[in-house]
Amino acid sequence: MGCRPVKWLWGLPVVVLVGALAQYATSTRVERDLAERTSVALREAGLPWATASFDGRDAVLEGLSFSRTERDTALRIISDIWGVRKVVDKSDLIASPDTYTWLAAKEDGKIKIRGHVPTAADRQAVVGFVKAAMPDLEVDDKSMLAGGSPPRQEWLGSVSFAVVQLRQLKKGSVHLDGTRLTVRGEAETTLAYRNLVTLPAGQLPARMELNVEKVEPPVVKPYSTRVKFNGTTLSFRGHVVSESARDEVMRRARSLFPDKRIEDAMQIASGAPDEWRWALSASLIQLRRLVSGRVKMEDNDLELEGIAADERTAKDIVEAISFSFPSAYKVSDNLSVREEPPVQKPPVN
Repeated sequence: MGCRPVKWLWGLPVVVLVGALAQYATSTRVERDLAERTSVALREAGLPWATASFDGRDAVLEGLSFSRTERDTALRIISDIWGVRKVVDKSDLIASPDTYTWLAAKEDGKIKIRGHVPTAADRQAVVGFVKAAMPDLEVDDKSMLAGGSPPRQEWLGSVSFAVVQLRQLKKGSVHLDGTRLTVRGEAETTLAYRNLVTLPAGQLPARMELNVEKVEPPVVKPYSTRVKFNGTTLSFRGHVVSESARDEVMRRARSLFPDKRIEDAMQIASGAPDEWRWALSASLIQLRRLVSGRVKMEDNDLELEGIAADERTAKDIVEAISFSFPSAYKVSDNLSVREEPPVQKPPVN
């Protein structure tokens, strides 16, 4: 039988195709086997975020890792799978220094911690900060391990500083976004309120930006404001609703008592009755008409007492009280008239 090379060429494509299919089937089985074994290993290691795809025996790691440590662990596990030739890392960290968030909220006798923390050791350190600052409060920590934080010491310093601010709140929160700290809530005391709203930039940790947003002074009961005039000095004690209200009251006092000394020891606090400013302003007008006197405001009760120069002045003040004070206040007076010294009679010769 003769040799026919041309007919052999006709069968060559079939042979090539069969070989390619066999190689593809083998490669697919290898990839499937590697993927299955890798998936099991990652799942057993507690890394559900990590997935591995294969091109032959070459692996690609993908997913959002919660920390650099977890990412490195996933790479090591995949590399240790029998049959894997190399691993390409295409995973991402769940956060970056600019978006790394941490939040602590204080309410109902509990501190809630949420957001990101670099490592388990750092999480323990943060909980330690909180318990040392507020030992009587329960701590509910649900922060997550995540990579991408600012430099570790810088981040821990920012968190420690945030905890100090949280301690000064009766209720509220501190929120770190990168190194930007936002404080919200109600201050524990008037001193704490002043500390929060007047904190010098030089006391902030490195690169920190502070945003004191909607921090309210403490609510006090009873809400008390007292003014005393001794003829030469006008002194203020007790509570004032805000710095703007303080400025307004001081301007009013200087206009009504232009040649008198003015002392201000009022502390900012919330809880004043409606029309507090009106009531205090009306009180100052009547107090100016007295030789000496005082105003006592406690919640919705207002008392004006003092010494008038004469009966006519005392009567005018009493009449003014009935129409010049806000109706929300119950106003009472306790006025007396200055006694004139007795006329000295010339001695009888």
